[in-house]
Parts: sequence; C-alpha cells; structure tokens
Amino acid sequence: MKNRRLRRALHLLVYLAALQLFFSGESCGADWPMWRYDAARSGATADGLAEQLYLQWARRMPKPAPAWSEEQYKLQFDKSYEPIVMGKRIFVASMVGDKVTAYDTDSGVEIWRFYCDGPVRFAPVGWKDRIYFVSDDGCLYCLAAADGKLIRKLRLGPSDKKILGNGRLISIWPARGGPALFDGKIYCAASIWPFMGVFIYAIDAETGEIAWENSSSGSRYMTQQHNSEAFGGVAPQGYLAATQDKLLIPSRTTPACYDRRTVEFIYYRLSERGMGKHVGGYDVCIWKDLFFNNSIMYRLADGEGIVKTSVQVVADDAIIAFDKDAALVGYVPREVPEAE
Repeated sequence: MKNRRLRRALHLLVYLAALQLFFSGESCGADWPMWRYDAARSGATADGLAEQLYLQWARRMPKPAPAWSEEQYKLQFDKSYEPIVMGKRIFVASMVGDKVTAYDTDSGVEIWRFYCDGPVRFAPVGWKDRIYFVSDDGCLYCLAAADGKLIRKLRLGPSDKKILGNGRLISIWPARGGPALFDGKIYCAASIWPFMGVFIYAIDAETGEIAWENSSSGSRYMTQQHNSEAFGGVAPQGYLAATQDKLLIPSRTTPACYDRRTVEFIYYRLSERGMGKHVGGYDVCIWKDLFFNNSIMYRLADGEGIVKTSVQVVADDAIIAFDKDAALVGYVPREVPEAE
C-alpha cells in the first residue's frame, strides 16, 4: 500500500511538472505525443524542463469515472485524465463526457471538442497534424488537430451491436487496447471478452489502410490459470507498447507478445508459475531487452519474470524505480539473464 501511494505521488508530480512545462512562458516547445511519451511507454524525453516552472492557468475537469472500481487495481487506466501535447495544443480525452477536447497551451482556452458514442478511456496519439484515439463505442477515430474535424472513423469490431458494460452502453467489442504509434502505424485492439473475438490492428496512420489484423487471439486452446485446458486468449485492457520487432498487449493478466511486423503470436504466459504469476495490468513499458509490468521486470524475448521492481521511468541509459524500502533510485541493468 505504501509503495502504491508513493507511485501515485510520483505520477502526480511528473504530471504537474509536465503541465507546468507546457504552460510556462519558457517552455522548450517539446511534444508529448502519447501516453508516457512514446510507443515504449518510457515516460522519458530528452527535452529539458525550464529552469523556473509556474502556473499559467488552470481548468477544472469533471470527477473521473473509471470503468473499474479501485479494487480492480490492475485496470486503473482511466483513473485520471491523461493529456498529450502537440505544438501549441493540449488534447484531453474524457471518460465522463465521451469526448476529446483541445486547449491552447498558452491561455487554456478551449479550441474545439469532438464527441463520440462512448467513453474515451485512453490518451490520444498525436502525429503530424492529426489526433488518433479509441473509444468504448468500438471505433478508432482520426481527427484534424487544428479544428477537430473527423478525417476517418474505423469500426474495430464486426458490427455496431451494443451491451451494458461498466455502467454504460458500449460496444460488444469496446476498444480498450490503448493506441500506440510506431513507424507510421497506429496499433490498437478491441474486445475485452475473448469468447466474443479479439481484434488487434496495425493501421497506416497516413491512409487509414489496415496493414494487418489478428482476429484469432481470443480462441487459442491453452492452459488457463486454473491449470485446465480451454479456449481463451488475451483480453486487451491497457496501453499497447511497441518496439522495432515486438508488440505487447496488456490485460488483467501478464501481457501477450506479438511480432510487430507480421502479427505472429509469440507468447502469452497465462498459466505460468513463479515470478510474475497472475500479476499483469495496464501499465507496461519497455526498456531494451526488458519490459516492466505491475512491479515485475520481465525478459522481452520470452516473457519470463526476472525480479520485482517498481519501475517508473526508463531512459536511454538508466531506469528510475522504487526499491524495496520505497526509496526512489536510479540504476542500469548490466545484462539480461538468458532463457534456460
């Protein structure tokens, strides 16, 4: 519990510092184009903060309405608002108002707002002059960053059928695979019930063409957590993370891994014992040959849990984390243990 409170405090401080940077008259002008900055979800940028940070303006948002109660601590992806910044615009998705709103970073004045047909539970992605986001209505949206006009809308599930979910009317295949941008492609996923089918996409950000689609992840015959064989699969709920050759899809259990270029399934260690058993959660980030998920360090090559560590930020040459005594520390792993 103590570590969790400290993590929340750190997240809040980083969030406030980022806002002050972007709202400051001495802003370095750096973008923060997606949740935790990049597709690896590193939480780190090479751009520096201004020497003095001070509040320029403030806007009060409605109280967040997350999909899951706090007891479902692995799925708190929408517990707060997660803005992104591109140029002189800050973009904020709303799980309360079913919308994305753009504000001027200098004045806080609202520039535009766009409504869809369900809660927007994940931060948008900013790229060139466009904004991309997914919604519980089961769609991926592409808007013009300047004025919020709809460029395209892509339904990610088989139909527009609705169901009651988390107190709202949502798609049977809600899009809760938070989008990531890598190599000019938007990666996202829809459906949280494997028996209804799970749909994972790579979509060309420029043209909207589907580069690849995987619709077989919900019907794999595999060993379940109770050690019985049954059909099942990954249920995407969290921000996708990508590297040059791999795509990680988080959920309530440990993340599933796919080949980013070919959509080939690599591993999903659902029933494994030992380190990281049944941990999982929405907050995955990647550092070189490792990834971190819910206070566990994993080997990226095969998903094997290595050690417990509460990582917060991963930079090119260092990792910032909480140690076992809840102290904030920085360290560099010297080598990744090889698979046995």
